[in-house]
Amino acid sequence: MDAQLVAALGSSTVLGIVITKVFDWVRDARAGHLQRRRAEVDRAITERDKALVALEASECAEEDAARRVRIVEESLAIHRRVIIDAPCLGPEALPTYPSRKD
Repeated sequence: MDAQLVAALGSSTVLGIVITKVFDWVRDARAGHLQRRRAEVDRAITERDKALVALEASECAEEDAARRVRIVEESLAIHRRVIIDAPCLGPEALPTYPSRKD
């Protein structure tokens, strides 16, 4: 085959595909498909954003609870050390460690 013939066939095929897609796009725009699809995408994005906010809030609450537990445990460890070092108190005066779920 001649190179010019290959180029002509290739360009006409590509041009035909582009024109077909443009007609499809115009037809969908006139029928309102694009607006409905855009509204559907916007709803999905809004739902995703709400889910992300809820997830971040729950993670933040878990982190805050873990931080409070860590602070209480550190405080208890310090108080146990003070009681152990106190000459007037014995080991029976030590508070017990709270049980942890994990």
